[in-house]
Amino acid sequence: MFKNITSNDKSLRPFKTYKQFTFNETDSGSGIYAIEAISGSTHGFLTGSALSQSYGIYNSISESYGKEPYSLGTFYKLPTYFSTKHLYYHYDNVPNRRSKNTRYPLYTAGNWTRKWPHGRPELNWGTINPRQLHNKANIISIPREFYGEEIKPGSVVLEDSSGDTTVELRDDRFGQLYDFNYSASFAAGTPGGSPLTGSVVGNVFYEHGIIAITDTGSLYNSCSLGIGGSQAGQYGSSDGFTLKFQATHTSYEYEYMCNTDKYEFNYTTNPSIIEGRSGSIKIPNNAQYIVNDDVLNPDYDSVMDLLLPASTSSYQMFYSPGTTYEAFTTHSEFGTYITNIGLYNDANELLAIGKLSNPVKNDKDLALTFAVRFDS
Repeated sequence: MFKNITSNDKSLRPFKTYKQFTFNETDSGSGIYAIEAISGSTHGFLTGSALSQSYGIYNSISESYGKEPYSLGTFYKLPTYFSTKHLYYHYDNVPNRRSKNTRYPLYTAGNWTRKWPHGRPELNWGTINPRQLHNKANIISIPREFYGEEIKPGSVVLEDSSGDTTVELRDDRFGQLYDFNYSASFAAGTPGGSPLTGSVVGNVFYEHGIIAITDTGSLYNSCSLGIGGSQAGQYGSSDGFTLKFQATHTSYEYEYMCNTDKYEFNYTTNPSIIEGRSGSIKIPNNAQYIVNDDVLNPDYDSVMDLLLPASTSSYQMFYSPGTTYEAFTTHSEFGTYITNIGLYNDANELLAIGKLSNPVKNDKDLALTFAVRFDS
């Protein structure tokens, strides 16, 4: 008993789902790295003498073969600085070679036709503070496996206790980081009013999982790096940062309206309505069943009250369906009940099944509609 569902009775609705994550400076093993980016001359750059940060366990054998000696990798501060500048900051201050507008993101960082800030609505880009990058920045890199499609705008909270004062930075939903202790002055300036450039201490690039602290003031200079981090790339004490954010994932709600008109689906294939049906499964006396699910070395127990499957049985190899209905099927109140609704593809393969909480009588004089919804 099948019936086609028309296109008007199908709908697909996307919706965003979010998951909260919390990380700290000890989670480099999960791919959360706090990296210092420092400007300088690229002339004669050598990895052996360049400023860097290494994470993981040191392996002298790997180093002797000229391979990466640290299990989680080494990050060089000079290339990190210039890649960050090139991807996110340079083309906010000078024209992009691929556009006629001044403030466009670099086209190689994503869809270059979208206006700054990267990935944010075009409506807001003209009221946001211009991005500022000085001679250094502190970068927190988050793997895509944690932020999904993007970091949810407005969900970033970064607390740093590496200095004498605990600093709490938050994002403003438009890719800007501000000091929460000065949130009142920041809110008064952006967006929509005269930008208060000094209130912005960094940026969040939601689609790439990048957080950049660009303010070089003493209060923010070591944010996310920790004590001793500037020299060694590792935390020299228990003080560090705690990062909270929400990951974004797009889910889809499928809805199918399953309609039954009058006198539809009133027949049942249940064999109990047929007279004279036959066929049986016989469980003999003293039958046993396997209790350890080990066919090679089975342990047996006795069947109790015929409630347990028997190890030996007698099966009839035929079924006689009968030719007449039971008398109760002629009663005026007799009707079929709907308990499950299956959704099939064009090859009649079952794709999804919806179970009703209670059986619903399919009255022959009534049309019924069932809404089947599921998410993916």
